[in-house]
Amino acid sequence: MFEIFQAPAAKPEEVVSMVDWFRRRGSRQEDKNAAPTEVSSGEPEMLDVEGETAEHLVDRTPAPPEPADGFSEAGIREALRDVRDPEIGRDLISLNMVRAIEIEDSSVTVGVALTTAGCPMKHRITGDIRDRLMMIEGVESVEVDFGVMTDDDRQNLLTSLHGGPSELAPAFKDESRTRIIAVVSGKGGVGKSTVAVNLAAALDRAGHSVEILDADVHGSSIPVMLGSLEKPNVVGGVIFPIESASGLKFISMGNFVNEGQAIIWRAPIVNKALTQLMRDVYWDEPDFIIVDMPPGTGDVALTVAQMIPKAEALVVTTPQADAARVAVKAGKMAVQAHLKVIGVVENMSYAECPDCGKELKIFGGDGGERVAGELDSRILGRVPILPDESGEPGRSLFPVDSTPARAFDEVAATLAATKSRKRIKVL
Repeated sequence: MFEIFQAPAAKPEEVVSMVDWFRRRGSRQEDKNAAPTEVSSGEPEMLDVEGETAEHLVDRTPAPPEPADGFSEAGIREALRDVRDPEIGRDLISLNMVRAIEIEDSSVTVGVALTTAGCPMKHRITGDIRDRLMMIEGVESVEVDFGVMTDDDRQNLLTSLHGGPSELAPAFKDESRTRIIAVVSGKGGVGKSTVAVNLAAALDRAGHSVEILDADVHGSSIPVMLGSLEKPNVVGGVIFPIESASGLKFISMGNFVNEGQAIIWRAPIVNKALTQLMRDVYWDEPDFIIVDMPPGTGDVALTVAQMIPKAEALVVTTPQADAARVAVKAGKMAVQAHLKVIGVVENMSYAECPDCGKELKIFGGDGGERVAGELDSRILGRVPILPDESGEPGRSLFPVDSTPARAFDEVAATLAATKSRKRIKVL
């Protein structure tokens, strides 16, 4: 049996000695030049131990500053950190867009400097400011006065966001956390663009920030698929992506030309246009940028490989043998260009029988398996075909509760769980 050791109780005179020691120690802290207090040789006088020792043992660390009062200029400025510029994606305070705050009784007026006088997001910024400030107790009305940045202010802002005029946007640089997913196919008509927009939507549903680059300059279809045909806002040579009704941000050469206008692209012009989209567009370093590539193995694919070596290729095919054969070529071109093939998506894989629910292999074949096998990769998803779900302006996103949307959710989850490619720099 073990015996429990119990320390002997301190004698009363020992307690008094310790108290006296604390008193002398406290006196030295208050006046280091004073001589130590001598202990009386006579009978010590009993002291209030608790009160005396607590005085010197209390934590004297300065208390943190009180939070700014909500209904004050400091509080309003802090609240405006929750309001973001819709195009740039950063808060108004860090962008130095809030230039004045006036408070009169229960009314607040906020002065905001826009990058351009005709900013298309002016009404949205007004609504976001009002919604946020009306949440502060005591605020009953909010007014927003708009001004315009000076040329110097605008240039300083754009330089801080985008870098030098000849540089790639930060999102495309090796050190950026943004993953570039290049959606490729061997031929047109296999649903490559449909895969691109629905994959972006699935990543967005999963909570990832995502933007789309429509690099298919020969047949730009992203603006029609997302129902956003307006021209982008251009400020000081920097192009801001368009936000569709679904909330997805994208940029496409299709937004710079009139609908139905035919443009003849020569190879050097194509490369220059694509370079401009990667250099002059403000990409806010999202988690993912989905690049809708032109079909085949032409100049654009090589340009992307050369300019964005960290890009990862997602190969799209259909079950038919012919589609699979050319998809393998596109995948091998990506490998030869030192891009990583992260997987294969078999689009229009099957149709669901409306009566029995069985999968109908209307196109036959096993194109996805063949492509994945020859590229030493894997199938990330098989997407069924549904009637009348795509092709109309703004109707190319599958309903959230549909079988195709769930297939894209699985692809998005697999991509997000896959480690991003890390390049080895050779010195």
